[in-house]
Amino acid sequence: MFNDKINRLVADIEDWMIEHRRNIHKYPEPSRKEYKTSSKVVSVLESLGLEVEKGYYTTGVVGIIRGKEGGRTLGLRFDMDALEMDELTNLPFASKNKGVMHACGHDGHTAIGLGVAKLLIQLRDEIKGNIKLIFQPAEEDAPNGGGAKYMIEDGVLKNPNVDAMVGLHLWPALKLGTVGTKVGPIMASSDPFTIEIIGKGAHASLPQEAVDPIVIGSQIVNNLQTIVSRNVDPFEQAVLTIGKFIGGTRYNTIPEKVTLEGTVRTYNEKIRKKVYTRIKEIVEKTAELMGGKATLNYNFGYPATINDEKMVELARKAIKDILGENNYVEIERPATGGEDFAYFAKEVPSVYMWVGYGKENEDVYPPHSPRFDFDEKALSIAVKVLVKLALKWGKVKENDKCN
Repeated sequence: MFNDKINRLVADIEDWMIEHRRNIHKYPEPSRKEYKTSSKVVSVLESLGLEVEKGYYTTGVVGIIRGKEGGRTLGLRFDMDALEMDELTNLPFASKNKGVMHACGHDGHTAIGLGVAKLLIQLRDEIKGNIKLIFQPAEEDAPNGGGAKYMIEDGVLKNPNVDAMVGLHLWPALKLGTVGTKVGPIMASSDPFTIEIIGKGAHASLPQEAVDPIVIGSQIVNNLQTIVSRNVDPFEQAVLTIGKFIGGTRYNTIPEKVTLEGTVRTYNEKIRKKVYTRIKEIVEKTAELMGGKATLNYNFGYPATINDEKMVELARKAIKDILGENNYVEIERPATGGEDFAYFAKEVPSVYMWVGYGKENEDVYPPHSPRFDFDEKALSIAVKVLVKLALKWGKVKENDKCN
């Protein structure tokens, strides 16, 4: 069986992948500064014999594998950047770069991409069309646009033109050995915002001479909570959170200014725009009613990641085929986190998958924790699925494009 061959090839490179993952983990680099990581990826891809393109959004790298037969092009995306935080894992390969840590598994994603490259180049004769491996910087760079957006602007989906995309993320909520996905939204849009409230300062004992921005801000926070409960369809989803309330310098002084910062998460563009409109109205009118002035600075960040139905079906078949029926998980509801893979999904039919690393009766630290780590057996699981999916993709008929 061909699956036996894939399993054997993956087993042969498992230690090789783990070594690369640990080396990348040891020397993490933040968004837009993935210079050594990028160079490492280039070196490995060139040693494997892939066509390599560099310079997408400075550190982005592309490896191209052209199959024996001509055809369409499938893109596989792997993010490379780390988070700016101190590591607290005590791993033997813990970060040597102070204040930077691979706390979201992108070291694993990059190693998975290298493993897929190593296998698919060996299986070139089985590939119909082209495989474009996209090693992306700056996924964590919200709200500055994300590396996916800028790689697309730099032409990463062209020459050869990419017809569909696949992305994945290591996921603690799924058990090790399983992979899951769903049709439609799987990750939320992520929109940060800042509210600046201007009042009139005075001594705390003379409130009648002030316009208190703290009171205005408090009322704005309360009023904003009505948006989800009273303006969003109960069958839709939205999250609105104020995470920072900054104001004042002394206990006995009413300040001149207060700043609020928050985030909105949605899955539907109409709901996304409606929430923004209501925030703006509530912020400005509440402040005006109370004698102050408020300005909203709203950043439309990463859009929601929307999975294409036919691409999900292709992924579902690949997962069940290579891992077994019981190791495919149908995701019931999307995550509220943002993901810049969404920009790829807006351009071409796409599927985004979650690769499990959770274990029963064992604590697993989630992404963005300073103690984050994952079971490295998940690397091989992901490679098997991506290789199988890439080979199945070539068999999709031209008149049955995944759109």
